[in-house]
Amino acid sequence: MKTIIIVLLCLLSLESVAQDTTKVKLKEYLGVLTLTEKYRDEKKWGTAEQAIVGDHFQRLVKFKTEGVIVLAGRTNYETANPEMMGLVIFYAKDDATALEFMLNDPAVKNKIMNAKVHPYGIAVHKCE
Repeated sequence: MKTIIIVLLCLLSLESVAQDTTKVKLKEYLGVLTLTEKYRDEKKWGTAEQAIVGDHFQRLVKFKTEGVIVLAGRTNYETANPEMMGLVIFYAKDDATALEFMLNDPAVKNKIMNAKVHPYGIAVHKCE
């Protein structure tokens, strides 16, 4: 009986050692997107800019499907309103990765939008 217990304890200890310790607990971030001054004027928007914002949207959908983004949306102000902004709540391993994630957005890379990143904590989620 002692032998069986010792073998079971050894197996359990091996399993805990063999677990993947490279997994990092992801942190929550809030990304804030605002239009650059130029694109607050709707006359400055052409088909190229609209295509880039389409790519921006597809990127958001892709990362939502992959579980990186919790939610994304925008305020319902007119384009010219300086209060108009988009918000993205997402997961990243650290501050640098979170900033990189936002800076790699096509609309940010093409200077249509500016991005800021804030550490964030979701307090209420999936209340049913």
